[in-house]
Amino acid sequence: MKGISRTILPLAAIVLGILMVFPLYTLVAGSLRSEVSVFDGSLVPKEWMVDNYRIAIEKSGIIRSIGNSLFVSSTVTVVAMLFHSMAGYALARFRFPGQRFIFSWMLSTLMVPFAVIMLPLYLIVRELGMLNSYAGLIVPALFNAYGIFLFRQFYREFPKELEEASYMEGLSLARTYFRIALPLSGPIIIPLTIGFFIANWNSYIWPLIITQKEELWVIQVQLAYLVGGGYFTPWNIVLAAAVLAAIPTFVLFFLAQRHLVEGIKMSGIK
Repeated sequence: MKGISRTILPLAAIVLGILMVFPLYTLVAGSLRSEVSVFDGSLVPKEWMVDNYRIAIEKSGIIRSIGNSLFVSSTVTVVAMLFHSMAGYALARFRFPGQRFIFSWMLSTLMVPFAVIMLPLYLIVRELGMLNSYAGLIVPALFNAYGIFLFRQFYREFPKELEEASYMEGLSLARTYFRIALPLSGPIIIPLTIGFFIANWNSYIWPLIITQKEELWVIQVQLAYLVGGGYFTPWNIVLAAAVLAAIPTFVLFFLAQRHLVEGIKMSGIK
């Protein structure tokens, strides 16, 4: 029985790995085909059109859109991690009137689909004069109850002895948070950082609604324009642009892969 398991499980892992990688291979292979051979069904391109990437860079505005997405996603992620960790720390450590109600109210927002609040949020952003601006892309994406909830759960298990020792050394509450709690929050910050960055990188509906200026388009809006921006869609160029758009997220994942696994196990503080 053990021998069969040692044979079947690796084979199953290999098959699943191939199934997961195959769409990525199809994407890259399609980006290297000519216009007439994109949908010919062959596994290997008959001719390798590396020039597709040059055309995608020069004629699609993809570099500008990648820069916009990098700026928006990075800003949202960094600011959200700070605010969410502070809110989670307060909910985990402080006792104040209405604490449970506030926490329950925050969690209840997770049950509301974005489509329900999309129109009211648009009206608020319009009244604040943030349409067609980076502020309109960044500010509404900063607040997410999921991040606050995970930080609260993390800080509830955080050793109080470390904080008590800092108080004995004369550190204030704020300095204890910034010098003790926040630096040791890597196990929860790293996976949340990856999740927030990818979620904002893949955001499409909200940027599409509030940005009519092409110079503010993020990558997903730019890709959608390449597909539906005319009577003819050059699919090989679209696929080349999609490959370029996927590179930052792949780089982020591979750089943080080891830390992501450690963060998921939540072993850094124990």
